Amino acid sequence: MYKNRLPLIALVLIGTIVVLPQTVSAKPQALPKCPSVNFLNLSKSVGAGPSYAKPSQKVACTTNEVVVTSNNMISFPFVKLTPHSLAPQNLTIKFPRTPKVAATPTNVVNMLGTAGVTVSGLLIYPITEGAIPVESAFGDPYYNKMLDTCGGHTGPASEYHYHVLMTIAMCNLKNTSVLGYAIDGFPIYGPTGCLNVKCTKKAALKSGYVQIGNPQKNVWNAYKYDATPSSTVLDECNGRVQPDGTYGYHATLSFPYIFGCFKGTPTTQTGGAAAPMTMGGGAGGSMGGQLPAGGQPPAGGLQGGPPPAGGPPPVGGPPPSTTVKSNSVGTLSIRDITSFYCDLPINNEIR
Repeated sequence: MYKNRLPLIALVLIGTIVVLPQTVSAKPQALPKCPSVNFLNLSKSVGAGPSYAKPSQKVACTTNEVVVTSNNMISFPFVKLTPHSLAPQNLTIKFPRTPKVAATPTNVVNMLGTAGVTVSGLLIYPITEGAIPVESAFGDPYYNKMLDTCGGHTGPASEYHYHVLMTIAMCNLKNTSVLGYAIDGFPIYGPTGCLNVKCTKKAALKSGYVQIGNPQKNVWNAYKYDATPSSTVLDECNGRVQPDGTYGYHATLSFPYIFGCFKGTPTTQTGGAAAPMTMGGGAGGSMGGQLPAGGQPPAGGLQGGPPPAGGPPPVGGPPPSTTVKSNSVGTLSIRDITSFYCDLPINNEIR
């Protein structure tokens, strides 16, 4: 009788021994892939011209942030459309590696400064132009024909920056690929979007803002957001929940072009990327600067701008969708998890 029980006891003990190591050796939670592979090496491009430095950038990832270091030089011929020249910058732009939708959007009405960076290493500003020229103060520079073919121009610090993203060959930005990243960490896609996870169906996406006034001046007073259930109309931040459940912005050719607001929490920039946009020689005074992370413009906007009538919702606005997933591009292997840094590969050369 006892002899029959011993094998049963042994089986129970063996089963326990086998199960315990499986629990102890559970894999750690994987990080999203570093998006450095999406950034371009444009050092062999035609550049701004024979006398200008070629574009140079480097991308690295920590556990929490993506860090882009760039000289902010363009990869296409420079056309001077403002009083300001073009010169290399020493910029470090940071954004979250794993962005999350915030409880409420962050307003970008009359924000003048860094809102994102393209995969070509160039600054992105929201649509509002500065207080000068007076006849188009805080107006739409695209409407006012103040931008070059690629959608940008130079600012008071001789820094090139985009207000609109053009998905054409000379600008080295391809349609439907990742064009850049906002400082809240969410990617910026082109005007064509996938309608299913495999992207076998695509559609042109449209801004949900409608014009109610003249955008020559005080552009945020000239539009209001008109909510619609259409799957091809973007939300108030000019983005949408993608078919895979993650969030992303889309560059369009109508207001607000890139950002209507920040869907996530923007990272506060430092150094040159945080420099306020001021007029040379002090003329005109301050034209505003970058919003702090999670901050809102004061009443009337930044430095003499118009009130945010018709703009995106202020603090206390509608909550974001609860179905948005964390924007993890992929997962890392156990070997990858042992290193938290990834450097820019020299693969994506544009000549």
